[in-house]
Amino acid sequence: MTVLRGTALPAPTAGEVIRAALSAPRNYPGPDRLRYLYAAARQMIQVRLPVVAAQIEDAPGGPERASRERAVDEAEAILCDGLSPSCLAASLTVSALGRALLGLERFAGDDR
Repeated sequence: MTVLRGTALPAPTAGEVIRAALSAPRNYPGPDRLRYLYAAARQMIQVRLPVVAAQIEDAPGGPERASRERAVDEAEAILCDGLSPSCLAASLTVSALGRALLGLERFAGDDR
């Protein structure tokens, strides 16, 4: 069983985190759930970033390479954001992390 670092809970799948993160602004989860999703998404992004970055080095120029570069750039940018104490702002940050994870997952899904 994989455990999310810093918790005693089993780690969710990437799909579960993506779905929950993308729905955060609609469902408005509580602060504890937002912190959990924030940590889970960040951890998954950090695992996938080097995989996709390495793919960029090997990819020929064109749309596939540009898509990978965009996914890496977006993920790196959102990792700079902290989690706001405001539930609305935190929900938006978690949602952005979910979008970044989805972008990386397209390329690194089975390569971890």
